[in-house]
Amino acid sequence: MLKRLLFLCLFWTALTAGKPIEVIQYEVSYIGIPLLDMVLTWVEDDTSVHISYDNQLKPFIAFFHPINNIYRVHFRRDDFTPLSWSKTISEGKMQFELEARRSSDGKKAIYSSGKNFDLPSNVLTVFSATHFLAAKAGNADFFPVKIPVFIDGETWEATARRFDATSPHPNHSLELEQVLIQTDLHYISGQSLVKKNDILTSVIATEGTQFLLWVSPEGTYTKAQFGKFPKAVILDQKKN
Repeated sequence: MLKRLLFLCLFWTALTAGKPIEVIQYEVSYIGIPLLDMVLTWVEDDTSVHISYDNQLKPFIAFFHPINNIYRVHFRRDDFTPLSWSKTISEGKMQFELEARRSSDGKKAIYSSGKNFDLPSNVLTVFSATHFLAAKAGNADFFPVKIPVFIDGETWEATARRFDATSPHPNHSLELEQVLIQTDLHYISGQSLVKKNDILTSVIATEGTQFLLWVSPEGTYTKAQFGKFPKAVILDQKKN
């Protein structure tokens, strides 16, 4: 609840101060079936960015199994280093919340439960890594690259490769001027804080999981895919 109030306060402060605010809507499909509506809210201040992903099941499905998962991360604007992150999970009977912040020296993740974890110096979270790679997509020389990603107590290594019209992906098509970033995840160390995790995190935090981003020239991703068919979670940006 505190995280929600903080984000609303930041949203209102940014609105009244004229700071950039962006709201992007996506539709989320699983095993080829449109299931959720997702709203990305992006709020900037002078040095950092606050983002929130609000996922809700479509009404005709929510009647049988309600889901409303909210993921948040606060990261630095210059290098996307995560400063704090949290998620509020509501999937039927599964109800829990995780909140964490980075220590002042950047070496630990400190959770509200009291548990601490060592962090690699340049580690990202799933969503700060997503926007970091999208921001770097226009720079072909940056790829291939390996980055550490911290997921609920576990450290993973993400190997990212870049594809475009001159170097096409063997299995996925691209629109003109679009860039495709393929990231493959490899488990490094640690143990998950929760025995049973939410659907999205469970798909991502699996050895060999593939994460694809279709990025526009503006550095915004219009489509994302976690995992492979038939168990792929796909995000498609809704057209205005």
